[in-house]
Amino acid sequence: MTAYPIPTHLKPFLTPLGEKNSELFVTGVIRCKCGHLLFTPYANEAGTVAAAKCRSCGSKILLFHAGRHGWDGFVAKAGYLYDLSGRLTAMDTCPHCRQKTAFGLRASITSAGRQDFIDESELTDEDGNALSEEDWVNAFDSFRLDVICAACGKSTDSVIDIETA
Repeated sequence: MTAYPIPTHLKPFLTPLGEKNSELFVTGVIRCKCGHLLFTPYANEAGTVAAAKCRSCGSKILLFHAGRHGWDGFVAKAGYLYDLSGRLTAMDTCPHCRQKTAFGLRASITSAGRQDFIDESELTDEDGNALSEEDWVNAFDSFRLDVICAACGKSTDSVIDIETA
């Protein structure tokens, strides 16, 4: 079975979709632990932090934080490269139909793969801490989050589309 580059923090929430997923790319929907698929998404203005709140149970999920996730955040410890400031703002109105609504979330992640992670990191992060081969999923190259309006079904330009390596 092919392993997908689903970061550890998203494993409980990201359900892969389609047949094009591989060790180098995965796209899927975000599903709350309660099983619900509709959320209020949040992001900072810089597009470097994203979270979501389940519209059913109210659980909050940190989807992406450039200071912690991806190659730069996880391996290089280079979170300082990103503007992580600013309040997370809720997206609760669809830009297409203008209704206050919930959104489905679709995440896409790219990776250079397991072997590249092993070769490039030498299984050590920038601070000298040991990494395991299984950590490759946390050292992804890019993260994209798209939202789909529950009212009209239209997809909105990505909330976050960022290279992390």
